[in-house]
Amino acid sequence: MLMHLVNDLRHAARRLCASPGFTAAAVATIAIGVGINTGIFSVLNAVAFRPLPVPESGEIVGLGQLVDGTERYFYGARIMFSTDEYRTYRDSARTLSGLVGFSTSYYVTLGGESPQQIAGAFVTCNYFEVLRTPLALGPSFRPGDCEQDTAAPTVVLGHDLWTTAFSADPAIVGREVVLDRQRFRVVGVAAEGMRGVDLVAVSFFVPITTQPLLNPELGALHDAKWSWLTLLGRLAPGATLEQARAELGVIAARIDQEQPPRKTTLLAEARRPVPRPGARTFVLGVGTVVMAAFGMVLLIACANVANLLLARATGRSAEIAVRLSLGASRGRIVQQLLAESAWIAALGGALGSMLAVWSFRGVVAFAMTALPRGTPELTLDTTPDARVLGYAFALTLAAGVVFGLLPALRASKRDLNTAIKGANASGRRADGRLQGTLVGVQVAVCIVLTIAAALLLRGLQATQSAEPGFRYADVAVAEIDFGGYDAARESAFRRELVERVRALPGVEATAQAALPPLSEGTMGISAGLPGQEELPPFGFNNVSADYFSLLEIPLVRGRAFTAADETDGSTVAIVTEATARRFWPGREPVGQKLELGARPNEPRREVEVVGVASDAEILSVGEVPSAYVYLPAAGTQRGLPLLVKARGDYAGTAAGVRAAVAALDPELVVRVAPLEANLDIWRRLAQVVSTLAASLGAVALVLAVVGVYGVVAYSVGRRVREIGVRIALGARRGDVVALVLRKTMRPVLVGAAIGLLAGLGVSRLLSAVLFGVSPADPAALAVALLVVLGGAVAAGVVPARRASRLDPNAVLHHE
Repeated sequence: MLMHLVNDLRHAARRLCASPGFTAAAVATIAIGVGINTGIFSVLNAVAFRPLPVPESGEIVGLGQLVDGTERYFYGARIMFSTDEYRTYRDSARTLSGLVGFSTSYYVTLGGESPQQIAGAFVTCNYFEVLRTPLALGPSFRPGDCEQDTAAPTVVLGHDLWTTAFSADPAIVGREVVLDRQRFRVVGVAAEGMRGVDLVAVSFFVPITTQPLLNPELGALHDAKWSWLTLLGRLAPGATLEQARAELGVIAARIDQEQPPRKTTLLAEARRPVPRPGARTFVLGVGTVVMAAFGMVLLIACANVANLLLARATGRSAEIAVRLSLGASRGRIVQQLLAESAWIAALGGALGSMLAVWSFRGVVAFAMTALPRGTPELTLDTTPDARVLGYAFALTLAAGVVFGLLPALRASKRDLNTAIKGANASGRRADGRLQGTLVGVQVAVCIVLTIAAALLLRGLQATQSAEPGFRYADVAVAEIDFGGYDAARESAFRRELVERVRALPGVEATAQAALPPLSEGTMGISAGLPGQEELPPFGFNNVSADYFSLLEIPLVRGRAFTAADETDGSTVAIVTEATARRFWPGREPVGQKLELGARPNEPRREVEVVGVASDAEILSVGEVPSAYVYLPAAGTQRGLPLLVKARGDYAGTAAGVRAAVAALDPELVVRVAPLEANLDIWRRLAQVVSTLAASLGAVALVLAVVGVYGVVAYSVGRRVREIGVRIALGARRGDVVALVLRKTMRPVLVGAAIGLLAGLGVSRLLSAVLFGVSPADPAALAVALLVVLGGAVAAGVVPARRASRLDPNAVLHHE
């Protein structure tokens, strides 16, 4: 059996080498399908499957919790833990040899000659010990650093930060660095490549006890209601994940008994790069949808090659019939034909895998350009590992079976007598039906992908011309990192800065807002009518009195805020038109009352509506919030970005703002950007998604057109004698072209109808990401149909016109 297999592979290799054009087309087609899918899987693998970059990563367990029945505040995600909960699990769990807690995405200002903002993580002091990642320099944290707030603050620098900001100084351990005007003693440098165990890369690590120093407004360290720590445990020797999950569930139940009516659902799973338990399910759901879309390209590629193989096998019908008549079994014939498929699949899979490795780093980098300004660097490692290579091999094997088995079975089922005579008309009709079915599948899938691409491109066009309902031209946003400032000092600084900025040439107005329009993130609060037991969620923003006039958001009723309103505990508010329609339909909203829900350490309070602002797309492009309230920005409120409207040169305005900040305090880091950049984020996101979708549709279209061309050319080749006779009897060229297209375009039209129906269903799924476009947008549907059908007709016309130019004398003489 092995000898037969080797002989078949040798014979198949010789036949493929004898047909270089066919071989190149088939291998390239499979390479495209396998390469695209392998590249997408390498990204999904980096997020959801690749183990953590720590020794013995299989022992790491990620923990999460869902707490009901008690009030909780969250910094990050609901399933995080408080400091007290971390210590309880750490001290009680026996199935874990160690438990660490950390909180990432904290930004501080690194002091020095050139202050810069860097991202870091609060970690427990056993962080490097439990993860078994030795430091490149230094002894690391002491246990007492994470137990006492009075301990001298210490820091472990990331290897990249040590290299760039401190010139890889080997004597850095023991020196002091300034983070948010606080002095930290360096106790170590992390190993090269150690940038945390989250998707977000960090540049430094500090003990959790330094949270009050670097983020005093949060107050999470000592408050049992704050969920702010992600927990990772390492299994004890001999312990299993199921045992750890059971023991941790018992500990959770004991905490619930001590804090009734609290009820905790504990989550524990093998840790992957996805930050927290439960998030991996979401990532896998999204990844499945994306993989399905790219899998359609591979389906088209397989149908394309199957058609080529079917045409090739049909041309060998006499040879196959002779082999069968001489005693060859059908299984041996199928094996011989599958040997060609195996070579095509192997070569295509290898070429596609290399294409994926070479290209998808650039694709990921391109996708990252759509992330919001200031987004931290992500630790995505798309380097192929055994899982990616195994997936590519499985995909190649599956593709070889899919496109090779059906043509092989069809070709080996022949009527020997008529096949040897070359008159197997019934077999040709069956082959034609099978080829037509494969063409219909290609066209249907291509229509689905093209409709999705057309809708997304229409959405991109709408995004580029969007008017969000506020002024963004000539407006700059200045964000200042006030690390180390208390509330009074920051308030005084901002007052002085506003005076200086208003005096700059060309500046027309300034305002302050906790959340500039279309910024990353949201601010939420519960609010509703007085007396409601459960208040619905509201979006809100704290803004200064000049906010509406600067952004040219009209007040359709009432008044704007005044300087007298900008105090702590102010009792006035401005709502949007949509909010007024929702809560006071047919009534005058000005003068009505709203009750604001409790925030941390604050009771419910009542405010009076003094104005109604025009609706605007302030949170996301294409969406007007249905419940939104503006509250006055108190003079003592912290972290308020400054909005500056100035005519003329933006660069000069930005330089003037930076100079004003530096004149007041040269150690502060200030970021100045045009407000239009916030709108550009949404435009870039739409551009990236649309570009990828259009590229996918274009690849599918090319493959489908090649498939149609191959079928028509093969059909013409089988009917050369018939066409020659028709021309000799007086048929015109147009009649010949119509004859060829009438039969070969029938499966194209059937596939287009099926694809249109399926495309309408897929477009419903895309409705969440379509801006300004209906899922049944007639223009997008018409363009998709015209492009695919036009390409298919063009592919059919070329061989049909060639057939119409046949010389009947030459054809009949040859016959």
